[in-house]
Amino acid sequence: MNLTTEQQDIITHSGGHAKVSAVAGSGKTTTMVSRVKHLLEQGVAANHLLILMFNKSARDSFAIKMKAILAPAGLPFPEVRTFHSLGLRLINSFTRRGALPAYTLKTEEFLIEKLAKESIRQIPDQHGGGEEWLVKENLESFLTFIDLVKSETMPAAQLYDSLNLDHCFEYFIEAFLLFEKIRKSQKIRFYADLIYEPVTAMLNDKQLANWVADQVDHIIVDEYQDINEVQQQLLKFIAGKRAKVMVVGDEDQCIYEWRGAKPEYITYRFQHDFPKAKTYTLSYTFRYGHRLSLAANHLITNNKMRDRKLCLSFSTTFDSLLSCCEEKEPHPILAILKEWTDQGNKLTDGAVLVRMFAMSVPVELALLEAGIPYRLLGHENVFECPEIKSLIGHLKLCCGSLGDDGPETTIAIIEAMLTNPHLGLKRDKISFLAREIARMPEQAPQRILAQIHSSLPQFIQTQLKDAAELWHEIQQLPPSSKALTIMDMVVRKSKLLSFYRKISTRSAIAENRIKTCQSFMRFAKRLDLSVGSFLEKINHLRRTDTDPEGDHLLITSIHRAKGLEWPLVVIPGLEEGSFPLLSDDSQTAFDNLEDERRLFYVAMTRAIRKVVFIHPPDKRLNKYKKAGSARFPYTFIEKAPLPASRFLYETNLELSDKLGLAIQQGKTSAMINAKDIHVANRYLKAIDSPLKPFKKPKKKKKQQRKAVGFLGIDELAEGVMVRHRIFGAGVVTTILDRKAGKVKVLFDGRGEKVLMSDIAKLTPR
Repeated sequence: MNLTTEQQDIITHSGGHAKVSAVAGSGKTTTMVSRVKHLLEQGVAANHLLILMFNKSARDSFAIKMKAILAPAGLPFPEVRTFHSLGLRLINSFTRRGALPAYTLKTEEFLIEKLAKESIRQIPDQHGGGEEWLVKENLESFLTFIDLVKSETMPAAQLYDSLNLDHCFEYFIEAFLLFEKIRKSQKIRFYADLIYEPVTAMLNDKQLANWVADQVDHIIVDEYQDINEVQQQLLKFIAGKRAKVMVVGDEDQCIYEWRGAKPEYITYRFQHDFPKAKTYTLSYTFRYGHRLSLAANHLITNNKMRDRKLCLSFSTTFDSLLSCCEEKEPHPILAILKEWTDQGNKLTDGAVLVRMFAMSVPVELALLEAGIPYRLLGHENVFECPEIKSLIGHLKLCCGSLGDDGPETTIAIIEAMLTNPHLGLKRDKISFLAREIARMPEQAPQRILAQIHSSLPQFIQTQLKDAAELWHEIQQLPPSSKALTIMDMVVRKSKLLSFYRKISTRSAIAENRIKTCQSFMRFAKRLDLSVGSFLEKINHLRRTDTDPEGDHLLITSIHRAKGLEWPLVVIPGLEEGSFPLLSDDSQTAFDNLEDERRLFYVAMTRAIRKVVFIHPPDKRLNKYKKAGSARFPYTFIEKAPLPASRFLYETNLELSDKLGLAIQQGKTSAMINAKDIHVANRYLKAIDSPLKPFKKPKKKKKQQRKAVGFLGIDELAEGVMVRHRIFGAGVVTTILDRKAGKVKVLFDGRGEKVLMSDIAKLTPR
């Protein structure tokens, strides 16, 4: 087994604790297995060595690789556990000691959802809630809130305050307390309790904590960037004062914030909780070539909450191609796949990775029209999305074909229509009304009006009247009407997009639903068909046999893709405002931007041979690419952002592509136009390249005069890099008051400062 010097240093580490910062595709599993072998050979007993993983598949994969290395050497196999299996073992021990009650573990998801619904329904009406609390997205957000509370050690109310949720979701706090009360009365535990309960017990009982500590000599933790607070506490309890802890992870791949993961655990928290830890780096990737490494480095160096490591392609790594496509008709996915398969590649060698599943809608429709097989993982297919199902239902209402799909399908379509937007009726009432309308669709408006009675709140009565009026109006329109006209009427008159924004706990949820509707409506606009013809087209696409068992393309989310890799990766929907998808709260916008940038970094580094970025037309992007610039040209009209994602600017694609190719070809000189050269020069030095470092381009006199000008408030926005004459280099994190010129800036080594732009005299950096 050939190992790098970096890997050898980690394997033979001696002394105390250690942190390993590992880039994507750096062979960390090989390194950890070799570390285990080294410790066993040094005389460490197998039962005094604990390896912790974050999920069962990672545990099983590691165990197989470990046994393949240890078995030929005749070495025993140490314990490989997930955090949750370790928590379960502690629960069983604590139960025998009487420290925890003997509850039954339930792993069925529907039971958790059932209990969550029951908890929400028990909240008194004075909270101002209604059936909207139980819509799918809100229920999912409440379930996420439950998991978040159980990933922390703070009370539910304190966690709620830290999340900056809209005040209308304050019922989450009481609903959580009811959830726990019901759970305990039923004497059951769920998956999230396996770590939460034993950690809580040890925090409240020092003797219990002492009994658990100091049982092993060494602990190795994989994917440490995914750790949350209760897992960190569990690690501390198990380690005690005896165990030497080695953690391996990459803060640039910390993308599970909703589970409580934060990059600060690996950047500084580990050293705080495990003092005097030695830091190592696995900086070489064996997955992709120099072009992609350079682009990834240009992007991620914009984040402040990270180590200063670079991702370097190993000398034997194959070349990786970078490609940009403008999103026009026909959809570029068709040309991308044709070129790929014409080269003898399979569809299964590729993956489309999306920030939001709404971004998969135009891709799915294009693939269906072309008859290209695909599999969507993690979401309903395009025609099963509630948002699209509702729009199709209204088209059927216009065409008089609402009841033509069979009873079950028809009822499902009508339920989608009655809940997008939600009419405020209870679930059983919605189901009853849907069945009634399915029997006699032509009487739908009357059936809706029949639900109105004086006991209902006035706003729900109004919603029912408005819905009945809209349904009646659509019924009066001829099937020759344009499909887009009907959809636009539904969205506008029902105030559908405002409804999505109102009921969503996170901007990502609302944006996903809005983009789903907009993508489907763009499809209708392109076809420009009447209602009848459009529905015929939809029925034809529904019948398309995509044969997902054979060669097919995978479409999934970036979150699901973490830890995986494909020869071809396509990332669509790269529009500023959609990716990055920034928080509406200016106080959290800066942290949110770093989260989004890590997500983009994970997406692009899943590729082995080629990554393709699909974005809206943007002439300025081409100009900046040719100039070798890695800066996003902020537009200062806040409601008119540039079309292409800022992340495409930050990757410095042209420079990364040309320089990466020159390195791959072993050239000693290259004529490359470059404006932003810092990352490129660091990379060349790190790999000891014979290519000469770039020199700063000479500025024209006109440019020099402009550069020393101070930035006004209209030229500042979140993420703009600035320089202050005293505090040095920094980045704008928040525009506190644009009229007053008040901004917040995070300075390197100086922390955050609140400044007045006209006094601070900030200059561009």
